[in-house]
Amino acid sequence: MTISTLVVKNSYNGDGSATQFAYQFPIHSTSEIKVIERSAAGVETIKVLGTHYSITDNGAAGGQVNFNTAPASGVEVVLIRDTNLTQEVDYIANDPFPAETHEGALDKLTLQIQEVQEEVDRSIKLSRTNTMADTEFTVGSTDRAGKMLGFDTSGELSV
Repeated sequence: MTISTLVVKNSYNGDGSATQFAYQFPIHSTSEIKVIERSAAGVETIKVLGTHYSITDNGAAGGQVNFNTAPASGVEVVLIRDTNLTQEVDYIANDPFPAETHEGALDKLTLQIQEVQEEVDRSIKLSRTNTMADTEFTVGSTDRAGKMLGFDTSGELSV
């Protein structure tokens, strides 16, 4: 298989009657998809495979999440690929080269990198031309409690 899509997440609005939501990305197993309901108040609930929903997987084309109970109106349904971070390919010395196995391992790495990129795209970061001496803070949780993250008079990160 080759990876011909950059999609790692699909979002839908619940309407109280729809129970089927498509995902347009490949997964290796039904455990590698995270299903989240986000309420209008921003409360996120991770749903459980087998308890709240089932999956019909159609391979590289994606598939469908089938809820047991329709998500309520006003609830956002988010389907995110969550590829296992293990490496399961073991090459045996002097065996014939397993091209399909090798391609599968490369595909899995591509899926993992796409997921990391999706997270990086949602993060706060400096532009490529901007500089900051230290983007790390070492203040413990007790000292951070009730404080805000900001910048000091030099433009450096401060709690």
